[in-house]
Amino acid sequence: MGSLHSVSQTNMQAALKSLHHTKDYDSLPDPRRVWTGAPGSREEGLGRLILLTPDVVASAAASCIKSGRRVSLSWDMTKLDIANFNRAPAQHHIVPLLGGAAYDDIYIFNPQQSSQWDGLRHFSAPLPTDSDPNRRLFYGGTTAAEIQNRSNTRIGMQHWAKEGICGRGVLLDYVRYAQRHGIEYTVFSDHAIPLSVLLDVAKEQNTTFRQGDILFVRIGVISEWEEKMSAADKLAYAQDPKPQHAGVEGTDEMLRWLWNEGFAAVAGDAISFEVYPPQASYVRGGEGAPVPGLFMHEYLLAGWGMPVGEMFDLEDLSRLCEEEQRWEFFISAAPLNMPGGVSSPPNCIAIF
Repeated sequence: MGSLHSVSQTNMQAALKSLHHTKDYDSLPDPRRVWTGAPGSREEGLGRLILLTPDVVASAAASCIKSGRRVSLSWDMTKLDIANFNRAPAQHHIVPLLGGAAYDDIYIFNPQQSSQWDGLRHFSAPLPTDSDPNRRLFYGGTTAAEIQNRSNTRIGMQHWAKEGICGRGVLLDYVRYAQRHGIEYTVFSDHAIPLSVLLDVAKEQNTTFRQGDILFVRIGVISEWEEKMSAADKLAYAQDPKPQHAGVEGTDEMLRWLWNEGFAAVAGDAISFEVYPPQASYVRGGEGAPVPGLFMHEYLLAGWGMPVGEMFDLEDLSRLCEEEQRWEFFISAAPLNMPGGVSSPPNCIAIF
């Protein structure tokens, strides 16, 4: 077994050296298409998760698991009980078995309606040609026709499920930062967090980063939805044809930082992780011309193969980080093992 593990480790390290995922952002041939591995291969299916080598995971466990305290990051599956984009609420049926001596349950749900990992089949990016100016492709060049072909499981959720998403998690708690600095906003707006502020949050928390980290950003969706919004407010949001979601800025500088820090995945409690709808530009006070905006989903998912987690419940995680006075922890997530799956509940635990 030891020799087999050694061979596997050697192969993994060799594969890493041949991939673009460890290069500097500015040296990438095309930051929009960091496609690695042969079509249908494990390497292609893992995408950015290729950074979570056994050494990276073992180091994370050794450095982060100290007190044994733990918390789930999955929001109640009935939330959002009223969702936008015409997403139906979850259904849960309890059915009798053996004449009532036992029970089963049946779940019917859209993972995008509550806490979820966006998989590589979730979002595409434009790649126009002269003959097809509207062409869009998913990670690796996967087409919509391949995704709709149920016998084709390329870049499906099963690749992530085989090993899970495990490693060192770091929380940037923007909610507490905003409270300290008197910043007021609603999460149902185009309130944007620039990179400079994320770096300031990290500085105030004394948080540093390592290659393979899983980044979490708390912006306050769960607390606002559950504690501040009435039923009428929620219905108005669900029916809004042009909803707005607060999140991190979508800019080239944000992409460069996410890439160069070596994050394997990003997640948060925001509905879109990044600001939605995408902004054409962002104004910098007294710093000259506006900074151009972009749609990061097209880069993170379709370009890099990076998992994007949304609507994670970070409320208890935030409290535990404050109590432990550290914003780093071990993450263990088990996406659903669904061949060809598009997304999955996070099934994510943070362990201190």
